[in-house]
Amino acid sequence: MTTRKTDLPGVGTKHTLDLEGNGELVAVQHRVGHWELARVDAEGNAAPLVRLSADEAADLGRILAREESPEEDPRREMLFRTVALEWVTLDEGSPLGGQTLAESGIRARTGASVIAVVRGEESIPNPPPDLQIETGDTLVVLGRREQVERFIETFTRSPGSA
Repeated sequence: MTTRKTDLPGVGTKHTLDLEGNGELVAVQHRVGHWELARVDAEGNAAPLVRLSADEAADLGRILAREESPEEDPRREMLFRTVALEWVTLDEGSPLGGQTLAESGIRARTGASVIAVVRGEESIPNPPPDLQIETGDTLVVLGRREQVERFIETFTRSPGSA
């Protein structure tokens, strides 16, 4: 069984699972949280199957992984339904490039928190406020879904982009 992961710039991530000679199952995770599932037959014809909200996709993932149901632990359900964690790589033109975390005002402007920075082969958990952000850094951003989306909208678009 082969699986592949492909970044879809501006959209999200595409996950492909080969179905033992019977085509592929394609799952696209959109940056805004929802998922779309489709089956692609051996001839390359796609048949959309379903669109899932982020919450529905998380529930399905737990079922398929045979994990504990969120109903068995209400704290877990609350967390899965409200918290978002996103890995955001900063492209050239990001307004964050060259600023420290403190100067950027990320938390004040979006409500989201940067809980780690990945820079090349280095991982910086719980980065200090004086850490200078560089283009190409991947920021691990935590917050409520709307806060993480606000972070993405505010800091990943180049000046003058639509």
